[in-house]
Amino acid sequence: INIDFENVYLKTKDFFTQFVRELYPVFKEEGMSVSVDITAISTSENWSMFYDRQRLSNTVDYMILMAYDQHWASSPVAGSVAQYSWVEDSLQGVLQYIPNEKLILGVPFYSRLWLEEDNKISSQALFMETANRFIEENKIDLTWDEESMQYYGELRKDNVLYRIWLENAKSIEMKASLIHKYNLAGVASWRKGFETADVWHSLDRVLN
Repeated sequence: INIDFENVYLKTKDFFTQFVRELYPVFKEEGMSVSVDITAISTSENWSMFYDRQRLSNTVDYMILMAYDQHWASSPVAGSVAQYSWVEDSLQGVLQYIPNEKLILGVPFYSRLWLEEDNKISSQALFMETANRFIEENKIDLTWDEESMQYYGELRKDNVLYRIWLENAKSIEMKASLIHKYNLAGVASWRKGFETADVWHSLDRVLN
């Protein structure tokens, strides 16, 4: 069972840790493995700082790093959901507090389509198949971006600039390979149903 609490007030940080500590034996009595989701380390109180990563890791079986939303839905700047270098930096940050054998890397099965018009930026999350369909229907040329380790494409249409950093089987395989580099416990994803079938072949190659 996975415990996923987000946007918690920093002042209740210890309450959240104690909540997990009290839940753990209840689930273990039912024979369950227990994991807790965490974010990358940042200065955001309600998004990151309320996680007492070290104490939580001493309490549960696994910790899952949600290594995505580098550029979130309302981000003021367009960019990748999970750029490879950012994912690796995020891993290195949390590994200061969590043993690698307890840490699971969470990867995204979605991309964000960014719309820029009149100096305003908005975005929408797309499943992999939906993103592929948008790219195909609009005949967008993709180029491999070495920095993000993703395919990037853009389109200007009706005075709107569309931009996308694509998550697909190749980008997921690149990120998932970090579990070997850092000897992690495994890989997780957000979320089942967002992926295309070839993603599972990529993950199978990485894990085996």
